[in-house]
Amino acid sequence: LGASLRADKALRAAVATVSGPFRLDWAELPPPVRDILTRRTAGADAARAFARHVDLTDLAPRIAAPLLVVDGGQDVIPGVTDGEPLARLAPRGTYLNVPHGDHLLGNARPDWLPRLADHITAALTGPPA
Repeated sequence: LGASLRADKALRAAVATVSGPFRLDWAELPPPVRDILTRRTAGADAARAFARHVDLTDLAPRIAAPLLVVDGGQDVIPGVTDGEPLARLAPRGTYLNVPHGDHLLGNARPDWLPRLADHITAALTGPPA
């Protein structure tokens, strides 16, 4: 499969993230978020270690595919850096903030899903970058 993918010059990719964190700051996270992380890991130490590793600063410049980052303006959690830096640091990143959007933007689907569909369509069918 790897050889055939390398031979296929038409292979394309598109990347998108919705309400994803760019960075977590354990000390600033509200107690309910810290509790969820603690329960989903092996305890408080593991949760703190996990939060320290959620930082996409070094990864963002290596994202070669067109990237659309979508955040809801009403999705504000202390200690969570939204996706704007990810879009800014990615070479082909685009940021879309939906001011009235909540977490995962379920309340604002018409305001971002068409843009996401256009992003994927353009990346997969447009001229190669």
